[in-house]
Amino acid sequence: MKRLLKIVLYTLVILVLLGIVTSIFLSSLNTARRKSSSPVLANPTGVSSFGSFGLPSFRSERDVETVDNVQVQQNQEGVLTQRKIIKNGSLSIFVKKVDEAVSNIHEIATRLSGFVASSQIYDSSGGVKSGSITVRVPASNFDSVLTEIKKIAVRVDKESVNAQDVTEQYIDLESQLRNLRAEEVQYLEIMKRAYTVQDTLNVAQRLSDVRGRIERIQGQLQYLSQQIDMSTISVTINADADIKIFGIQWRPIFVVKQSFRGMLEEITGYIDWMIWFIFSLPVIVLWVVTIVFVTAVVWRLFRWIKTRFFSDADLKETLKTKLW
Repeated sequence: MKRLLKIVLYTLVILVLLGIVTSIFLSSLNTARRKSSSPVLANPTGVSSFGSFGLPSFRSERDVETVDNVQVQQNQEGVLTQRKIIKNGSLSIFVKKVDEAVSNIHEIATRLSGFVASSQIYDSSGGVKSGSITVRVPASNFDSVLTEIKKIAVRVDKESVNAQDVTEQYIDLESQLRNLRAEEVQYLEIMKRAYTVQDTLNVAQRLSDVRGRIERIQGQLQYLSQQIDMSTISVTINADADIKIFGIQWRPIFVVKQSFRGMLEEITGYIDWMIWFIFSLPVIVLWVVTIVFVTAVVWRLFRWIKTRFFSDADLKETLKTKLW
């Protein structure tokens, strides 16, 4: 018995040792295979080698992704990238004279290194003018321009500022651009070593595709840079038609507008309710018919039970018994 236990114990120890050695061997084999299959790590010069039969070997998407991860890690370990913020704002203001306000906003934007993207003035109602203007100003002067515009207003009705952080998107595009440029260099080197016309055509097609992607990413980076460097401020301008009577401020046109708006909302609500009622009418009719039918059935059942089990004489006798 003891001998059998010793044999089983030795067998288990040998199996455990074999498992440990096998796992270490497989791990080292996978590591060597990954290193040999990665052209970026195996070839630090960034030039792709030629495969069999003289055909060029191209980088796979996994290789590009590996380069991207390495570069992002280097960027995080290096100097911290400046935050990329797109900052925009909007104002709704009341002024004494709309024309003069538009001119003043134009002057403010120009003085603070900005420009007017669009502007318009129109008659809203009752001869009262309204307008809107959109200006683009440097992000560094955003707050100053906003403050200057609010100074020309009699009162500010609405104000909103929106800041969007696009740092991650910007870094990702820059990383993609670096990878594509490195890939372009590789294809140019491969082009010099191409021996056949077919190899040259293959490399030229890949090179054209890479350059097209580079141009698209450069366009996206340029658009983001413009949005980051230049902020947008949209201003809605309304004439302040207030009237002061004995020191009391009266706004009849504003009240008329509010009343007219309330009337339109009530009318639209009524029309919506009528539309709902008309399209729900078949369902309402079905519910009414169902309720009437169920009520009739219950009433007939009640009358049948009354006639079948309870006659008028029985009811009178039962009442007399209970009363006495």
